[in-house]
Amino acid sequence: MSTPLNNSILKAVSILDLFDDKRQELTARDVAELGDMNGITAHRLLRTLAEAGLLTSPRKGQYRLGSKLIDYGERAKSFSRLAAQIQPFLNGLAAETKEGAMATTFDGSVITCIAAAHSDQTFSFNARVGARMEAYATANGKLWLAMSEPAMLKSYLNATDLAPLSADTVSDPDVLSQELETIRRQGFATNYGERETGLSAIAVPVKTAAGHMVAGISIFGPSARLTADRLASLLPLLQSTAAKIRQVL
Repeated sequence: MSTPLNNSILKAVSILDLFDDKRQELTARDVAELGDMNGITAHRLLRTLAEAGLLTSPRKGQYRLGSKLIDYGERAKSFSRLAAQIQPFLNGLAAETKEGAMATTFDGSVITCIAAAHSDQTFSFNARVGARMEAYATANGKLWLAMSEPAMLKSYLNATDLAPLSADTVSDPDVLSQELETIRRQGFATNYGERETGLSAIAVPVKTAAGHMVAGISIFGPSARLTADRLASLLPLLQSTAAKIRQVL
């Protein structure tokens, strides 16, 4: 059974779609007529979008697109450029290791796959660009958490239910915090079936020259092949790839 969609969000997005070069400002009445909804709903959604910063109200009852949309657009372009720069390196990792490889970003809540490559060896897990995954149960995610500022990490742990996703998920905040400290010191993270039984991975950060982490890259595959010894042997290749990516950023 598919998960039902949130109609309020769909209606809110449809309002944003109404703005164009000719319609730079809209009222609740305009939205009700153009968006085929009643005036009360139109007014409520406009107020909500304005409160979220997606719209702005220069005059009472008048709404136009907000500056936060510009920020989102710039982020999307930035991620697109970053993904394009990283993709050839992931292709190289997949070809050399015969395993999968992916790159991720982090929004403070979940990680997002921005680029991926797969080997010819069939495996059930298919890393999909745009997929969002739990940070606490993935190699990439734990890496991002470990490299986060203390305040951000504290906020994440306070807001996140570390629900077990498999028999090996670390769901104790204290145990996870200790592991993150180890990851911070050693500079890489591993995952042994913590999100998906039978799937293992190793991840390292891609940093700017100033030391700011801009992406995580990982090699992943079936645990039967990616044993602890195999992951350790792949670490130098992953680290050298991260260094090469940093040179082209």
